[in-house]
Amino acid sequence: MATDQGTINSYNQNAKDYDEHLVDSSKNTFHALYEKPAIRAELPKLDGLSVISIGCGSGHDANWLLQNGASSVVGVDISEGLIKIAESKFPNIEVHVMDMEKLDFPDNSFDLAYSSLAIHYVDDWTQSLKEAHRVIKPGSLYVFSCGHPIDSAMQYDKEGKYRFARIGRRVNDNTGERIIFGDYLAKDGKGTKPVKGVLGEVEVTVFHHTFSVMIQQILESGFEVVKVVEPQPVEEMKSTNEGRYRQLSRVPAFMIWVLRKN
Repeated sequence: MATDQGTINSYNQNAKDYDEHLVDSSKNTFHALYEKPAIRAELPKLDGLSVISIGCGSGHDANWLLQNGASSVVGVDISEGLIKIAESKFPNIEVHVMDMEKLDFPDNSFDLAYSSLAIHYVDDWTQSLKEAHRVIKPGSLYVFSCGHPIDSAMQYDKEGKYRFARIGRRVNDNTGERIIFGDYLAKDGKGTKPVKGVLGEVEVTVFHHTFSVMIQQILESGFEVVKVVEPQPVEEMKSTNEGRYRQLSRVPAFMIWVLRKN
């Protein structure tokens, strides 16, 4: 199991709070006005498709897929707490507590694989991608979102009343001294990044991957890259949270991948 156990425990213990956060668009602008419109724009026509939702959480995306034309949706998530909520809220959707690296389905079972902001909880994408590749039919797509490496490479600091998220350098013109902020290449470690926000003040761990590592692991899994999207926030965010709108218009937080099994 490559997902950090502390992250699994955090989602289990705070599943109700996370679900409430997810459905409140006024609190969850990153999802409602940024990631969700972007990933849904890349989906094929859903009519009649059987879909697996990997990392389905409390089931809202799986329900959206079913409501928008999919003939059937199966949701899997490693968090038992989130799956219990999904079972309660969406009894018409089949859900399972399951590791994305060990999908308990036959080969070529689904017409489409979908995953929203889940794969970055895995320290190596290769096995989870191989499993997604295995369970979808030839010619089918895997559409998923993840954290952007620019965002996960940043160094987070607090100085007085200001919070900083920085990647880059500061050079003293007189001495040549360099101070480096962030670590894109993650040469000093695995590139783990404890983050807060998705569960309020509760900390979870995502894993940083450079763009080149992402590509390498995708190709090793057998997928073809069809498209990569670095999304822009929707215009509505400008009126609800202008500061966040300006931030996401210039510095990406997420990215969308569209892969194909040939």
